[in-house]
Amino acid sequence: MDVRIMTFVTNFDGAGPGHSAVAVGNLVYTFENTGGWLSATSGWSTKEITMYMKANEHRPILLQTLNSQVNAGNVVEYVRKSAENDDDYFGSGVCSTLVSRAINYALPENVIFDPKGIDTPFGVFHCARRLQLVTKEEYFWPGRAQMPVLRWASIVNKLKSDYPGVLDKLDISR
Repeated sequence: MDVRIMTFVTNFDGAGPGHSAVAVGNLVYTFENTGGWLSATSGWSTKEITMYMKANEHRPILLQTLNSQVNAGNVVEYVRKSAENDDDYFGSGVCSTLVSRAINYALPENVIFDPKGIDTPFGVFHCARRLQLVTKEEYFWPGRAQMPVLRWASIVNKLKSDYPGVLDKLDISR
């Protein structure tokens, strides 16, 4: 079963660091439930990948399919244990931190998935590349034509500076 890192470039308003999630097969495990720390609900949510991508089409989505070193069952096990521990958004980390931990949990002991520094979606994306875990990258931005021009330009600039090479392969036409 394929394991994919999902990097969403920018937050909902077209600014900020974005979001990291991990997909196993057709399910996305996303650590984004910010209300969880106020209740007994973990920060993890599970969504169907096609619907999740449709809900996020307003921003670029970068999908990295990972190689067989990443054990899909261990990714799911990590998410399950993390949810059972009631890991909460902010209190236990943010999306990119928990995705990094899930990927690290699923790797052989001699490979350490550690984006170093402030753990951001940018760091997770580039750590997967640096460790040569990526077998395929795909890029989507279906909602680009509906973006206000200034927000669109800001996102294009972020792609250009933070994700070199991606812009050349992503349709940014309006």
